[in-house]
Amino acid sequence: MSLESASHMSHSFVSVYGREPVPAAVATPTAGPRPARLPALQILRFVAAFLVVLFHVGSGLSVEAGGASNPFNDGVIGVDIFFVLSGFIIAYTAEPARGISHFAVRRVARVVPLYWLLTTGVVFVTLMAPALVNGTTVSTEKIIRSYLFIPYQKDNGLIQPLLFLGWTLCYEMYFYALFCLCLSAGRHAAWIACALLSLIVLVGCIRPEGGTLWHFYTNPMILEFAFGLTLSQIYAIGLPIDRGRTALAALLAIGALLLYLLDLDLPSVIKHGFVATLIVASCLSLPPLSGRLVANLILLGDASYALYLSHPYFVQASIKIAAPRVGAELALLAVVVGVGLAIAIAVVLHRVVERPAQSFILKRLARTRAG
Repeated sequence: MSLESASHMSHSFVSVYGREPVPAAVATPTAGPRPARLPALQILRFVAAFLVVLFHVGSGLSVEAGGASNPFNDGVIGVDIFFVLSGFIIAYTAEPARGISHFAVRRVARVVPLYWLLTTGVVFVTLMAPALVNGTTVSTEKIIRSYLFIPYQKDNGLIQPLLFLGWTLCYEMYFYALFCLCLSAGRHAAWIACALLSLIVLVGCIRPEGGTLWHFYTNPMILEFAFGLTLSQIYAIGLPIDRGRTALAALLAIGALLLYLLDLDLPSVIKHGFVATLIVASCLSLPPLSGRLVANLILLGDASYALYLSHPYFVQASIKIAAPRVGAELALLAVVVGVGLAIAIAVVLHRVVERPAQSFILKRLARTRAG
């Protein structure tokens, strides 16, 4: 199974807000200061990333070991959770008064370094061991488009950059660009962005004809960003969701579970997007979290971006090596080891690559402005 074939999911993924401090005054109409961190959301990031890892484990084993179906197919809900999280956090941390460039540089510093590093890794693997990335070929155009977050249609029909998981980052960068356009609206930026996202989807529905990028950028899944933006506004005005009630958190979680289990004939972005929104709202309603276990889970949440981008290297390698040789049962054991290694490496990448690179870029920006 190739790296990119494991990504044949019905949704897209990845929210990439960073560890940067949250300002006390943000672009939403709140009367008081906000907490600098939201531990429950950081933990939820890891849960969502791990769900996607499980999805890729199941899809890999089902192909390489001859399984009938993916036993972890429901892991795709992690995709929706991350898109809603992204919309929420972008609005929560926005500082319109500091301008578009401030927002854009912080997003680039957060997303680009690790993505470029792992994209370079895919180029290297494709050239040196193409059997590991079946169906992926490199060219100057593909490399440039991949580094610039512009997807293209591969031979397998999927619209992705070279690092197949990066197709979701193409949506993320698209969302950031749209939100930049709305920052001049100040405290109304989130609502303007919601309207813009909705308008884009509406135009896509009215005029479905178009090329690859037209269909990509008008996909209704971008509404999940709007769900997160809307949730940020509800949270900002101090409705009960902001009160930390365990009962409310439980009620929202139960509602999410019921909606997910019910076989409702709804568009995927509505059903799964609403489920993801209820899950995020449930976490926002939890009482304050603390303790050693919470601290460790927050660290994993901080490393979730690295886990998401890098896990196929380890999961797919363990499947490809073990499945043809030892059978499905022992292959699963090898994959468990591979997943554990992926998590450990993700923490290392977060500490050694992500944080230093982000800090370097932001410090250089600060020096440039000071000069």
